[in-house]
Amino acid sequence: MKRNTNQRDEMQKSKSHKAVEAIREMIASHGWSEGTKLPSQRDLSLALGFSRSTIREAIATMEAGGQLIIEPSRGVFLSRRDQIKMVQSPKAESLPKAQWLGLAGRETQMYQFRLMVEPSVAGLVAQNATDVQLRDLQIMVESMAKAMQEGKLEQFSGLDFNFHGQMLEAANNCFFNLSISPFLDLFHESQKLPFRASEDLGETLVEHERIMDALWRRSPEDASIAMRQHVEGVAARAGVVIPGNSR
Repeated sequence: MKRNTNQRDEMQKSKSHKAVEAIREMIASHGWSEGTKLPSQRDLSLALGFSRSTIREAIATMEAGGQLIIEPSRGVFLSRRDQIKMVQSPKAESLPKAQWLGLAGRETQMYQFRLMVEPSVAGLVAQNATDVQLRDLQIMVESMAKAMQEGKLEQFSGLDFNFHGQMLEAANNCFFNLSISPFLDLFHESQKLPFRASEDLGETLVEHERIMDALWRRSPEDASIAMRQHVEGVAARAGVVIPGNSR
């Protein structure tokens, strides 16, 4: 009986994760920004093909992560950290990416922070993640590949951000979530920097695929190395030199 209960819980958890991903993809594809009111739970259920209870759980998960704000009697609204925007400027091509975003010092520190933390998170995911969580991550990488093929840069950026958010969850260690959650806005900005050209997306996708390969093999060491190489690659494409990084 306990085993059946656990299986049901895993199935429901998987549905909830997929509903979260579907809602985030809807946000990205519509280009919704801060303060946008989401459709009702009934409309989301019909549009995305999930039950209302699953949609309700997904919304609660996103609210807990600070991505949505639920206002009683008014509805559900998009908070700042889920703005899926791309910075585009005709002058951007001639400037370092961190410079044209005006974030040079802050972004450098963020990449340094990511390089210290994310490889450890990846190692934990290889050890602690359930198969359901790994499948959810795999689906997200496959969605990134599709977005790249279709030239949907904003959607790619949103999926990349969501992938790293789900990595935190899949580590199944609450202290990483607690330590990183206050900085998710900056974290998202640091992930948007490299997406100025299509070749940047291709390199980013390959790095995510390497991470997934290590995770499926349940190799903490390889997962940590793959994540470290990804963060270094993202920083290099953004024109950011990470202080103290000798590799």
